[in-house]
Amino acid sequence: MEAIVLVLALCICGAALYAIYRGVDVRLVLFSAGLLLALLKGLPLAIFDAFFKTMGDGKIIGPICSAMGFAFVLRATGADQEMVRLLLAPLQRYRWLLIPGGCAVGFVTNMAITSQTAAAAAVGPILIPLMLAARFHPLVAAGTLVLGCSAGGNLFNPGEPDVVNVQQAVNVPVHEVINNIVAPELAGFVVAVMLFILITRKFGLIDSDVQSTEHSKPINYLKALLPPLPVAIVFACLPQFGLFPELAKLYPDGLPVSHAMIFSTFVTMLVVRKDISPLTKQFFEGLGYGYVHVISLIIAASCFIKGLETVGLITALVGAISGNQLVGNIMSLFSPLGLAVLSGSGTAPSVSFSKAVLPQLTQTMGVATALDAGTLGAIGATFGRTMSPVAAIVIFTSTLCNVPPKDIVKSLAVPLLVGAVVALVVVMML
Repeated sequence: MEAIVLVLALCICGAALYAIYRGVDVRLVLFSAGLLLALLKGLPLAIFDAFFKTMGDGKIIGPICSAMGFAFVLRATGADQEMVRLLLAPLQRYRWLLIPGGCAVGFVTNMAITSQTAAAAAVGPILIPLMLAARFHPLVAAGTLVLGCSAGGNLFNPGEPDVVNVQQAVNVPVHEVINNIVAPELAGFVVAVMLFILITRKFGLIDSDVQSTEHSKPINYLKALLPPLPVAIVFACLPQFGLFPELAKLYPDGLPVSHAMIFSTFVTMLVVRKDISPLTKQFFEGLGYGYVHVISLIIAASCFIKGLETVGLITALVGAISGNQLVGNIMSLFSPLGLAVLSGSGTAPSVSFSKAVLPQLTQTMGVATALDAGTLGAIGATFGRTMSPVAAIVIFTSTLCNVPPKDIVKSLAVPLLVGAVVALVVVMML
């Protein structure tokens, strides 16, 4: 009987992957698959319990939705555009810096604005005309925008869903998760950018009548410094730095991310000093957007994980990962990567992997091993989304640059795959 259940469970998982590939809403697929898996064991109500538990989990909802609310306020005030202008200003006179510099600007912007499409919407209208005016091929400009805004800057933001769910699953302070991500993510990203530059050398200069994006309006430096403010606050308030001893007594693990996001929103409103009511509305619309587009994915993923748990597939997966460190790390990296390529979402594969594997892996193999697996899962999902032809940022950039999505993906696939391997090697070495 158990063998039959296992076979049926694997068939349900395979059908779920096919449905995602065919473009069915990921949330519908994950919830339905979880329910079907639980029915195999006669426990359908367990899925509804998981749904209810996750939809009100403040430890997940707080940091993610507040970060999205802050991003909406940045967009409404134009602070995101001012930061991009400040970062791009030194690049305008040096053509050879535009690809690596454009990727770096996108990366930093994605740190502050964790939605990749929103980051591209902030960077693209300035970077793309600048690159076209410098006679870069549109495909090169498109690849630069996607690679910069989608290849991992969000993993340095303490409100990022991937980071929050690793932190919750492993039960360590959020700054430890980010510290563990820094080296492999940066190494993989830098290698991917370098390979992308080498690949794009085959594109010659093009004739272009696009004018340079020099702005006569001076940069508002105060606004430009607002986007990274919450990240700076979170790290400045870490107890080990001793800068705020009284605060450390209240929050021994560091200031909660949601607190930093809300405080930064107030600071932004004070800097602008006008349209406070509309900005308040924007903040709460951002909260709602975060729930609709991110928390809903986490809820559906929780239901799917509960279904996997009821039929025993979680235990089998943890056993496979913990049985051999090299095999386990490879599976942790490339399983979310493949799912991200299929679905166009980095959040769903990363969150599903973290919730499914990391709690049990922490118990059986320890925090360090689970943290490495979570790091690789987050990076794999991030790189996989960046080379998915159905990812929102790829489609947005395709429209902006008038370049087919498949061509953007072809230019990025090899650099990102090599970068993923480099990230794996760095994790294994540290």
